[in-house]
Amino acid sequence: MIVDLSRWLNAFRQIRRVRYPLAIAFSSTLATFIFGFCSAMLHKMPPPPDDFFSMWRRWDAFHFLSIAQHGYAYAVQDHHHLIAVLPVYPAVIWLVHALARDWHVAALLVSNLSCAGAFIYLYLLARHEQNVASARRAVLFFAIFPTAYFLHVAYSESLFFFLMFACFYHARRQQWLVAALLGMFAAATRLPGVAILPALLVEYLHQRNFRWRAIRSDAAWLALIPLGTLFYLWINYRYFGDPLFFLRTQREVWMAFMQSPVERILTNWNLSWHSNMSDRLVTYGAPFATFIIGTVAVVESCFILRPTYVVYAALNWLMIFCNNSTVSSPRYLLGMFPLFLVLAHFTRRAWLRDSLAIVSLMFYALFVTQFTRGWWAF
Repeated sequence: MIVDLSRWLNAFRQIRRVRYPLAIAFSSTLATFIFGFCSAMLHKMPPPPDDFFSMWRRWDAFHFLSIAQHGYAYAVQDHHHLIAVLPVYPAVIWLVHALARDWHVAALLVSNLSCAGAFIYLYLLARHEQNVASARRAVLFFAIFPTAYFLHVAYSESLFFFLMFACFYHARRQQWLVAALLGMFAAATRLPGVAILPALLVEYLHQRNFRWRAIRSDAAWLALIPLGTLFYLWINYRYFGDPLFFLRTQREVWMAFMQSPVERILTNWNLSWHSNMSDRLVTYGAPFATFIIGTVAVVESCFILRPTYVVYAALNWLMIFCNNSTVSSPRYLLGMFPLFLVLAHFTRRAWLRDSLAIVSLMFYALFVTQFTRGWWAF
């Protein structure tokens, strides 16, 4: 009985350590859904009485739910564009569907539970790198980033961030097998997961002062990470006979292919002055602002963060901005998590922290309104 009591007390202490990110996760989830509902009602768009969450089932959510329900065989039947969906998130939805019989509700459960896990691991990671106050600021800015509402909807972002943050945290604690397994699943959740392996290789070497003779057998665990990407390539080959079939659909369907970032950003700048007001803000203006923020974050990370995070931020920058299609870049920037470590470092003064928080929340509310109305919001 004494042993059991001590275990309960230890578990309670562990929960108390992360009560801040848990509170932020709960409050952000609740506030997002309530605000979205109120916004829809004010715009005379009441949800159907039998489906309160229908206003959140937009855009890519249909693709994730289709793969979760029907598998990749459904993509072969005139839905080739669905091969762009990586397998882990739909697979977890399929598992949770055993408990929540509605597919969309199951997806929302996966996303919001993963969101809480992502907040916890970002907090632990930031506290490991900086201090408790900085960790709280990092979680806060991550939670209220203008496109952070994607953490709460049926998109794969929150699950990916949970796996990625946990991966980096355990790598920093030199728990390489755990980190590699988490990285493997992250790489099979979203394509930016390919940036995890180079970043962790740098982390491994950094912990050994970049001395080749200090490399041990535990470095071999990192070879597990690419298996996530290889599994996705095998799915492409299994259903379409080409391991790189997804690249063709990305180009033909999503208009996504490699391009000079300068050309694309200059185009966004010009079109932001010669389009209707909605396109100026969302389609062209926001991606241009994203480019500025992302570039500043990468540069600043070089001076204040470990090489691990610099490598990850730089590779993310290349994947986001060396792309012909930048309309979703404000959402993708959420994945460049060193940005939030940089923000936590530079917002130690309360006036600056609160000012940035207010601005971010205003755009968060604006884009949530856009999203719940069924308009394009990244």
